[in-house]
Order: sequence, then structure tokens, then C-alpha cells
Amino acid sequence: MGFFEKTLEKTKASTKSISSKFNETKDTSKIQSQIKSEKEKVKECYETIGKEYYRFTYDGDESHKDCFDSLVEKINESRKLIEELEAQLEEIRAKGSEERENIKADRDAKLEEIEASDAEARAEKERIKKEKDDTF
Repeated sequence: MGFFEKTLEKTKASTKSISSKFNETKDTSKIQSQIKSEKEKVKECYETIGKEYYRFTYDGDESHKDCFDSLVEKINESRKLIEELEAQLEEIRAKGSEERENIKADRDAKLEEIEASDAEARAEKERIKKEKDDTF
């Protein structure tokens, strides 16, 4: 019976671990998509700054200064959001890793219990067999 119990526990633990990894991947993919979007916004702002700077140097018109300030503010906001999202990403990864370690520890503890139970059953069986042999 121990073999089937062990196999069942290993299967349960594997299923929990896979589910944990799937959820982690789903959450990290969503955040990575947000990070990519923010980085694209930053890139677009850099490009616009370059175009506006060219116009400023070509025209000599200083009215572009407000545009620069606005774009720099957008870049700073996006960079701050990217940092926050990357921190969330690390937190999710750490939580997922910890969860899988706990699943593994639980599985190992249950397997040890099964092994101990099997050992007790074998010892009891041997004791009964020895008693029968001693009576004859």
C-alpha cells in the first residue's frame, strides 16, 4: 500500500507545484507586459524630445521648453512605475518559489510518515511471523 500512497503524494505535490508555477507565470507575464508598455512610452517620449530639440535648434523658438518639461515628467513617471512593477515582479517570484518549497517540504514530510508507517507495519508483520514460528 505504501507505493500507491507515495505515488499519490508525489502526484498531488507535483500538481500543486505546477499550479503554483502556472499562477506565477500568469501574474509575471501580466506585469512584464505592463513594464514593456511603460518602456515603450519612455522610448516615444525620448523620440519626441529629440524631434522637439531639433525644431528648437532649427527655429530658435523657446516655446518648446514646456513640451520638454512635460515629456521629462512623463518619462520620470514611467520610470517610477517600471521600478514599482519590477519590485512586484520580484515579490511574486519570491512568493512562488517559497510556495513551491513549502509544497516540497510538505510532500517530503508526508512521504516520511508513509515510510515510518510502512516500517511499523513491516516490523509488526515480522513480530507476528516470529511469534508463529516460536509457537511451532
